Amino acid sequence: MATLETPSVPKSRIDWIDAAKGLTIILVVMEHTTFGVQNAVGYLPPIFGTIAEFAKPFRMPLFFLVAGLFAWKALYGDLRKFVDGKIVHFAYFYVLWSVIQIGLKIVVPHGGPWTVTYVDLLMIPVQPFAVLWFIYSLAMFFCAMRLLRSARPFFVIFFATALYFLRLDTGWMLIDEFAWRFIWFVLGVYGAKQVFELADWARAWPAKGIALSAVLLASLAAVVFSHLVDIRGIELLMGFAGAGAAITLVSIAASRNLAAPLTFVGKHSLFIFLSFFLPMAATRMALIKLGLENGDLITFIATTVAVITPIIAYRLVTNTPLDFLFTRPDMFRLTAPSGVRHKVVMAAGGD
Repeated sequence: MATLETPSVPKSRIDWIDAAKGLTIILVVMEHTTFGVQNAVGYLPPIFGTIAEFAKPFRMPLFFLVAGLFAWKALYGDLRKFVDGKIVHFAYFYVLWSVIQIGLKIVVPHGGPWTVTYVDLLMIPVQPFAVLWFIYSLAMFFCAMRLLRSARPFFVIFFATALYFLRLDTGWMLIDEFAWRFIWFVLGVYGAKQVFELADWARAWPAKGIALSAVLLASLAAVVFSHLVDIRGIELLMGFAGAGAAITLVSIAASRNLAAPLTFVGKHSLFIFLSFFLPMAATRMALIKLGLENGDLITFIATTVAVITPIIAYRLVTNTPLDFLFTRPDMFRLTAPSGVRHKVVMAAGGD
């Protein structure tokens, strides 16, 4: 049986993981805000549109790579805990927030490019709505790797790479995203040791780390804006380049206590993933109604509000009847003893 070994890493040395999560969620929120503003004002905000295009090859690869770093414990642990932490856990928040998002889209006129109907509610089990596809995909990745845990790493990596190069476009998000993204989760699982070594090397040699990151990011920019990134193999390489540069830089920043804001956001990343859509849309519409015309300024303000508001909302609803929005009730748990609070946590941890 193939086994996984993840290095034992002191908590003080993995601050960069939360910082990487924070960077990822900010980039995700920024991208959705950017294109929302484009639909509203009729043009793509030039600054944030450029950033969104630049970050696209590594934004979600970085997220899924980091999600796989500590997956070994769930993959080889107790089955009941696995089902509770990696299936029921994600399913609860996926269904809950899918109903909330779709319900609001139906009830509140949103003026978007597509119509949301009750059919979207019926499609929740098979067709994720908006950004919530990622939480469904995480559960699928964990299940797939649990089933493949006895296979040799080479064959699993080969399988995931083959899926990636198929360029599936079936119209079913779960199938297409699984084929496109699974490779990054697999690499996080099997490459955890190498990822931690890269982060440690960057901390030990910050000048070299910054120089390497500059070269990687410059290469990424050249490939993205020349549109060579549209070639599947080059896109994969740029995912490595961007994710490697991001890990290097956030590791250096965290080692010098410069990543506190990113780390704070990263610790609350799933709160933001689940609920940023509401403050994002509300802020965008309010700013436009107030007469603000600068697309980049609207994007900046709406992104900031969309990142901060879910964290405030979580603090406000804790220990109230609305606690269930971010804390899974005991009635939806398989393993937790009564009275123990289990909050929303990100992919690598589960609960």
